[in-house]
Amino acid sequence: MREEDTSVPILPQPRRIEVGAGRHPVADVLSRLTDASESSLGPEAYRIEVRSDQAEVRAAGPRGFRHARALLDELADAHGGVVPDLLVEDAPVLARRGIIEGFYGEPWSHAERLAALRLAGRLRMNSYVYAPKDDPYHRERWRDPYPDRELSLLVELAREGERRGVDVVVALHPAGSMVFSDDGEHELLAAKARQLLDAGVPDVALLFDDVPPTPANDADRAHFGDDGRALGEAHALAARRFQAALAGSRASNELLVVPMDYAGVGASDYRIAFAAGLPDDVLVWWTGRDIVVGEITRGDIDAAAEVFGDRLLLWDNFPVNDFDRGRAFLGPLLGRTAEVQGSALRGAWTNPMVEFAPGCFGIAAFADWAWNPAAYDPARAARAALRIVAGAQAAALAPLVETLSSWPPSAPMDPELAALVAAALDGREDAAGELRARFERWRRLGEIDTADEPARSLAPWLRAAADMGAAGLAALELRQGAASVQRAHVEAALARAEAHSAKVATDVVPPFVRRVLDAA
Repeated sequence: MREEDTSVPILPQPRRIEVGAGRHPVADVLSRLTDASESSLGPEAYRIEVRSDQAEVRAAGPRGFRHARALLDELADAHGGVVPDLLVEDAPVLARRGIIEGFYGEPWSHAERLAALRLAGRLRMNSYVYAPKDDPYHRERWRDPYPDRELSLLVELAREGERRGVDVVVALHPAGSMVFSDDGEHELLAAKARQLLDAGVPDVALLFDDVPPTPANDADRAHFGDDGRALGEAHALAARRFQAALAGSRASNELLVVPMDYAGVGASDYRIAFAAGLPDDVLVWWTGRDIVVGEITRGDIDAAAEVFGDRLLLWDNFPVNDFDRGRAFLGPLLGRTAEVQGSALRGAWTNPMVEFAPGCFGIAAFADWAWNPAAYDPARAARAALRIVAGAQAAALAPLVETLSSWPPSAPMDPELAALVAAALDGREDAAGELRARFERWRRLGEIDTADEPARSLAPWLRAAADMGAAGLAALELRQGAASVQRAHVEAALARAEAHSAKVATDVVPPFVRRVLDAA
């Protein structure tokens, strides 16, 4: 056996994987696979051994066995339907790893949510949280029961999640209008949760985010006060009463909540009061130093835990794009600490793009980090995510994924392209040649068949990239004095490229084309 070293990476990467010379069709391996219970392993840990005369999985429970089979399927998918001689010993670092549909804008369709559950199971995630901001029964109409049809769809999600080993949690967001000093409001909130639980949804979470920082109505101001401390007490009271009212009826003993003051690492009047009023079995989502961040360090986690306690969850606003629908973030997760083990962080969720299928590139990479942060390699995760999400179109879509891989949103869109442009403008012929090749690959993106996902949802960016490539090529031709290219042709190409709402290297290509035009 040797340590795994493959050009076709898998996600999430196991903690220990050794590969031998033998190769076996996956169907043969599965047909002779035996399961053995081993109570000493953790709840999601597993061990796989595959040899010519043996195929065995050891795990302590159903999720461990499910994860082992998911890994065998992933290995077969990555290696042409065969599984090598194999020894795997694996377990997640974070107990909770998931997807949270928590963005503003058009919610995912039911079919997309089912696909998200399938992907989560494949990636050995164990949680999906339903929290679309634009579902009225989640926020504005939190007092009203879900209508029968909407309720039946949530129940179908719960059943699919059970099949995939993924806990479905439906979040309720009463904070915008709830009168926290009114007993009847607490009873309505508990009744709404009971409707979901009685129908078959396993768990319910509470969200208090994105509301004013002080109590919003006269009754609460009179009861709690009119400052941040008062709102923290009110929100903690709601969590306590909710937890007590539903004791024994939820799948988990731990309640997941989002505070109003969810971004940052320091103390505040709200955070101190909120944390002080929470029971020990309430876990708190937090987004890092800001709402959308390029970096989360171990120091950030430790500082947040000083305020919220040893109950921290990460709501990672990656690769969400609801703040700028022209952006698509297709690259791997960047800037997240490897030093998670032993910290106060109990779990992590990705809040993806509004466009479901393109957001799966980021979901896949996030799953790799959340499983074992210390071994996370963004480049490896990006290669595997391209294979998993794009499938047969991986090679065709690779140029677009490459150029839309920057993070955070404030970072340059395509630093490598910007460096090529700078070198080409300095007169380096090799850089100009590489630049031409990249623009030509972009131009061909407009020829991709967009009948299927993820190309269908990426169509606006594919068209934008094709026109950006054409504008870049025209500028190169003009700069090199091609007789067939006139200034007006370059100006028209640039106008077409800039007419798109989808943004592809808009901080690189248009300035380059204008530099060429100014010098012509």
